[in-house]
Amino acid sequence: MAERPPPKLQTLDLAELLAWYERNLCACTLRDPRGHEVRFDIGRFAYMIKLKSKTGNKVRKPSKTAEQIKAGRLGKCEFGGFDEERAATLSWIPMTILRPTLIATNKNQLIPGDGLYVKELDKPGYRYKVLYCKRISATLLLPVTSFPRSRIGSLAEGVLWP
Repeated sequence: MAERPPPKLQTLDLAELLAWYERNLCACTLRDPRGHEVRFDIGRFAYMIKLKSKTGNKVRKPSKTAEQIKAGRLGKCEFGGFDEERAATLSWIPMTILRPTLIATNKNQLIPGDGLYVKELDKPGYRYKVLYCKRISATLLLPVTSFPRSRIGSLAEGVLWP
């Protein structure tokens, strides 16, 4: 069932985004309706917002990068940008895990991970938030990436839940 998402995050400051990420994702236990936990750590932060190096590539050593941002030694000007929409919609991730529309196997060859969570949103524009995860154990998953989508198409194949 479609649900109104929480407000988007209003900051583009990396340190503020990382602080929100740690407080609301890393420090929380997020369990899906099956009882499986999705565990966040600061090493995933760069991938969740698609943070790019100055040359436009993925950042190397994402955990060290996050620690440097947290310590105030790196800021927005030391990078080649990030996906502002992904960053703003980090606040939608908890509802995507806790109350997903569906959980499915990952059919996308370009995005690593074993499964994905899909949340249908009651809002104009793109209607879905997706979260790709890698299975670590029978009941533990680690996030790979997350972004909004206008449609889910073949993502609905291989439904694991409901």
